[in-house]
Amino acid sequence: METTFAYNIEKLLQKKLAIYSELTSLLEAETNYIVKMDVNSLWKASTRKKELASDIERVRSSIIFLLDEQQIDHGMNSKGFDIANIIKILPLSAKIKADFEMIKIAIEGKKSEIRQLASSNRKYIQDYLGVIDGVISTITGGSKQQSYGKRGLSVSTVPPSFYGTRFGRSASTTLISARA
Repeated sequence: METTFAYNIEKLLQKKLAIYSELTSLLEAETNYIVKMDVNSLWKASTRKKELASDIERVRSSIIFLLDEQQIDHGMNSKGFDIANIIKILPLSAKIKADFEMIKIAIEGKKSEIRQLASSNRKYIQDYLGVIDGVISTITGGSKQQSYGKRGLSVSTVPPSFYGTRFGRSASTTLISARA
């Protein structure tokens, strides 16, 4: 019984690691899509990221189901999920727990990499939107316009020219000529 249960938990942990690995690769590709301003690929990547998030949720639910099936008191749900706690409460040998710990470390590494890539991608998007806003303002000859934050409140005044962005004239010119 212990062997089958341990095998099923390990299989699910490996599946979770594979999903996080795919998500890492997807975020790396997304960086290229942002740089190339490939909007269609960005939409496809966004859809796939949502699917992967659902897959992770299903794996968590499956692990919790296995714990419930074995009547292991865990006090978790798929939102408040902690692999370290699961490993700690499992009624398995130290060797099996050590193997699970290695998978947990790999998952944590992938999650850290994902956080870094996602943060970097958000920054790239904000930077490119700033350049595009500057280009549009220059083309339309707009005057200073209010910029609004997440809560809809004015956060700053945006100059009408992209020369005022931190990219400077050469980066903006390169961006424009690359799109022409």
